[in-house]
Parts: sequence; structure tokens; C-alpha cells
Amino acid sequence: MNVTELLRTVWKSFFSGGSNGSLLSLPEAIVFSLILFLVCLALFFRRLSAGKKFAVALLFLYAGALFALTVPILPKERWHMLPAATEWVLHSIVWVPFLSAPDLINSAFVGGKWSELLWILVGNVLIFMPFGILIPIIKPKIRGWHMIFISLLIPLLIESLQLVDNILCGSEICAVRTEDVILNAVGCLLGFLVFKLFAVIFRPRYRPRHSI
Repeated sequence: MNVTELLRTVWKSFFSGGSNGSLLSLPEAIVFSLILFLVCLALFFRRLSAGKKFAVALLFLYAGALFALTVPILPKERWHMLPAATEWVLHSIVWVPFLSAPDLINSAFVGGKWSELLWILVGNVLIFMPFGILIPIIKPKIRGWHMIFISLLIPLLIESLQLVDNILCGSEICAVRTEDVILNAVGCLLGFLVFKLFAVIFRPRYRPRHSI
């Protein structure tokens, strides 16, 4: 999928349902996320500052939009669970990461075909950076190993839900690959590093007071 196809997916998801024939459109996902945020705000987040509440709202809305674009909720009419199909879907999982990396790099730098490499960067790395920025804004004292765990957990959850979709439909609706988990985690951690960098740059500096 190239950037043009990504924009088409977003367009389709916004106006006529989610990607790959999903019943959930982008506006519906955003509305559901907003409702869920308001419920959680009343139950758990009432004591947060206004800035952190805003960051939590952005996190909910962003997560809902990402869910709508990556995990299609398919109608029951498309379910075809058969043992042979399930076996084929499980065998279609790409466990070894970056098998196609040399071809992609060669195609980009030698052949000048940058679209596929750009899609990988945008669709698998950069799109996950907001998680790494918003989470430490909400919880500034979060430790690095906690962030590593979260960065792996989020793409693992997405890939698992995509695998469930594939099993229900008996076909490869979404490609399930370990390299996607790695690249998504890299995106989250890259966002975390950006947050840490800005925190260091804009950290208030206090000059010691000297008494005479």
C-alpha cells in the first residue's frame, strides 16, 4: 500500500465505513472514543489537571481512529470459519521480520521507487509516535521499561485482532507480520524519545541564589 492508497483508506473509512469493508467508520470510532473518554473522565480522571485531561482526550480519540483504520469490524455475512481456511490463515503469518527489506531498500535507493518505503515509515512507524508522546504527558514519571512494554503491547493487540479477523473470514483480510509489531513499537519509542528531548530542552532552569 502506498501513500495514495492510505489516503483512499482514510477517505473511505471517514465517509462510507472502515477499511476492508468494516462496519465501523472513522467518525463512529471517534464518537465512541469520545463517549468512552467522558465515562472514564467521570470515573477515573476527575482529579487530573486540565492539560492532562486534554492529553487523555487526545489519546482516546487517536486510539479510536487508529483502531478504525487498522482493525476492521466485519459483518457476520463475511465470516467463513473452516478448519482448512483457519490452518491456511495461521500459516500465512510472517514470523521472520524484514525478509523484503533488502529489496525495498534497493528499489528505493537504486530504482528511485520510494512509495513503498515511505508507506512503511508513515503507516508503521510515524503513525504510532503519538502514543509515545501522549502517554508520558499523562504520566510524566513513567519509566523507560514501562514504555517499552506498552510499545510492544499496543501493536501486539492490533496484530492479534487482525488475526482474529482473518480467522473469522477464512482469508487474509489484514497481513499479520512480526515486523509490523517491531516497527510500530519503534514508532512508539521514537515518540517517547521526542518527548524526552523536548522535556530536556524546555526544562526550567533555576539559578542558585547566593546570599551576601
